[in-house]
Order: sequence, then C-alpha cells, then structure tokens
Amino acid sequence: MKKIILTTLAAGVLSLGFAVPSVNAGEIISVDKNFASPIISLSGYSKVYLEDLDLSATKIISPPWLEKDSFHWEVTESNLAHLKRRFKEGVEAGLTENNGRYDVVGKEGKGVLIVDVEIISFMPYALREDKEATTKGSGEFHLSVQLRDGKSRSLIHIFEGTVAVGSDYQPNTDMARAEDAKSLFKSWGKSLRKKLDAAN
Repeated sequence: MKKIILTTLAAGVLSLGFAVPSVNAGEIISVDKNFASPIISLSGYSKVYLEDLDLSATKIISPPWLEKDSFHWEVTESNLAHLKRRFKEGVEAGLTENNGRYDVVGKEGKGVLIVDVEIISFMPYALREDKEATTKGSGEFHLSVQLRDGKSRSLIHIFEGTVAVGSDYQPNTDMARAEDAKSLFKSWGKSLRKKLDAAN
C-alpha cells in the first residue's frame, strides 16, 4: 500500500511555528524578511539580468515527521547544474511569454533590474529512496530573493521566506521534483512580470 504524505499533515506539524492553512505551488508558507526600498521603485525597468541561482550553501533538511538519523540526501554537481538551468529557463519564460515589454539580458547596467535568488534550504516531504511514497508537492524551499539596480546595485527589494514546491499528488521521484521546480520558477517569472507591470 502506498504511503501518502499530505500537506495537511505537514501543516499540522508546522503550524506550531507558522500559520499554514493549505499549500499550493509557489505559495508562501512563512516570511522572515520582506523589505521594499522607500527610495527606489521598480518603475523604469524594462531589462532583467538573472544572476545564477545560488546553491553554494544550500542544505537539504529532513521534515519534522522523519527521523533525522535515517535522513540522507546526496546532491550531485549535475543535479545542481540542471537546477540552475531550469531556474533561468523558467523565470525567463514566465517573464517574457506573451509580452514583449521585458528583455532578459546578459549583463548588468543602466535600466537593468538584477534578480538574485539563493536557495538556503530544501525540505523534501519524503526520503529520496522511498519509492512507495506519494506526496502533495515535492517539499519546501527556504530562499532569499534580492532585486537590485543594475548600475548602482542598490537594493530595491529583499524577500526571505519559505515557499511550497509543487502542489499536486505525485510519486516521490526526481522527475516529479524537477517538474515542480520548473513550474515554480516559471511562476516566479510571471509574478515578477506582474510587479513590473504594476510599477510601469
């Protein structure tokens, strides 16, 4: 019989520290920092420079319902490279689709918005080797997002918090996790486009 890990169970455990009514893909579960500059706005930016996704210090942590002693998760360099590529492709697709107003450029400069994202940790909902598990989404990213001016590098916005990765019931596989990440990154691009639209 397949094990099913519900996000309602996750919510029950996490609600000791966070308010988690229900979890959808990309939904913010908790916020640690959310600061917008009172001096610099997002108006006037039509070009975006995507820094490489920062995975240099990313930790993979066990969820509270699994024993920490039995939790092991190895990440290869090819996995990291794949995730970085998915990030750039996904954010660019969400930012530029059906809209010619914004260009993704290859360098910083005047009129360019720098997007710098660091994934601090990933908490999967099941052990990687547990092929019998079905999860509602892949897990949670704890991340930091900074938006900066491309010429002065002045901080425009910073967000740090935890977001859901995926929302559908699915098998506990690398492929499902990759698809969840791809969808999440594209949704980030769409959200950024909406913020830029609102500011311009």
